[in-house]
Amino acid sequence: MGGGCVVIYRGDHHHVPDLAFGRRRSRALRFNRSDGARRVPVAWNRKEGSLDILLLGIGAVAIGFYALLSGRLSRSIISGPMFFAAVGLVVVAVAVGLGEESTGDVTGVAQVALEMTLALVLFTDAMATNITSWRDQGELPSRLLTVGMPLIIVTGALVAVGLFSEFTLVGALIVATILAPTDAALGKPVVSNKRVAGRIRQALNIESGLNDGIALPFLLFFIAIAEAEEGANLITLLLSEVGIAVIVGLAIGWLFGRALVLSSERGWILPIWRQIAVVTIPVLAYVAADELGGSGFIAAFVGGLIFGRIVLASYPDIADFAEDLVEILVMVAFMIFGGLLLQPRLGDFTWEMLLYALLSLTLVRMLPVAISMIGKHLRLPTILYMGWFGPRGLASLIFAAVVIEELDIPETELMVTVVTLTVALSILLHGITAYIGSNAYADWYEHQDEDHDQMHESKDDHSTPRRRRISRG
Repeated sequence: MGGGCVVIYRGDHHHVPDLAFGRRRSRALRFNRSDGARRVPVAWNRKEGSLDILLLGIGAVAIGFYALLSGRLSRSIISGPMFFAAVGLVVVAVAVGLGEESTGDVTGVAQVALEMTLALVLFTDAMATNITSWRDQGELPSRLLTVGMPLIIVTGALVAVGLFSEFTLVGALIVATILAPTDAALGKPVVSNKRVAGRIRQALNIESGLNDGIALPFLLFFIAIAEAEEGANLITLLLSEVGIAVIVGLAIGWLFGRALVLSSERGWILPIWRQIAVVTIPVLAYVAADELGGSGFIAAFVGGLIFGRIVLASYPDIADFAEDLVEILVMVAFMIFGGLLLQPRLGDFTWEMLLYALLSLTLVRMLPVAISMIGKHLRLPTILYMGWFGPRGLASLIFAAVVIEELDIPETELMVTVVTLTVALSILLHGITAYIGSNAYADWYEHQDEDHDQMHESKDDHSTPRRRRISRG
């Protein structure tokens, strides 16, 4: 991408910006307004991009500052996503207050950064998960994903239809699907606290690692239905989005997996470059699928499943560099979220949106989780722990960007605003409660030590995924 700036404009959510929705085009979010609506700049070009450089420097300072205090902050109520979202919000708010003007030109730099981050997250999470082991022995994550997640989507859609007259059923299903995936990065102590029962930690860890990849086909399906209502062909859309992506992901994951194994066996590749090469695979899968008309995210997810099965047994540390890179990119993504999505919409939130966001984080998730655990004989504190700690994060905010990019219907802006508020509340509430809540639950669990042999929380599922960026805390 060339130089430029990223901007977003506030306006009536019934007005859909003039977006370029074609498949082979710039990824820019093109909010060109001619109705006089106030413009809120997110990044600006002034004096040959001096402010862009300044914002880049502020981001670097934020990362360095957080790194210096990361150990201390990990034991506090301030999470990484909370810190970086706040930095993005404050920086843009100050710049707007200083009267900065946008050029009206936009590039897809921020959008591409978000998309590549999610592609890498999907790839590494899929790599780390042994699907056969999860299906056969991971009873709790299996229930969460196959029973809990569909119920979360249905429940979220029903609540959205009840609260927002603007939403059609399909629009409500899209919002609910965007908010169905969880992000363990928003509450790392929940899955990294060794005092918490291992079976519960790994269930939430596996759920977080797989549900974004599983939710994506549902999202594309509902988007296809919405577009079909506008005259598009549903079958053609689904075949192109999902079918092409699966084929591309399988091909690239298998090809690069076999190539890396062969190169390593013959001594052609240095260990450090074996790890670096992993980063290129989801990017290539994403770009190839996208250029062919498929979903780059699904291609990255499928590619990770295949690649992991081929290489992890021989090279268990092969994803270490990729996961370290993801750690940084995810925090940058939350900084972009704070400035690009949250700050311009602060004045647009309504009580209906706030109520939906709160229900989405509580009832909409906790009730389906409780239903999905029927017959597993888990105790009430465990059900509440698993139900509450389902934070909404990276996948939801990037899925919202996908909706902006793909869907041209009147509800689009309302969808994105609702999702933005829900993610913002999740960052705040789950960030505040993660450390305190995980220790409170661990205290309760340890006090049941005489019953551990009989407690189903203590049972071993034998399906632990290897996700360093989450499990190391």
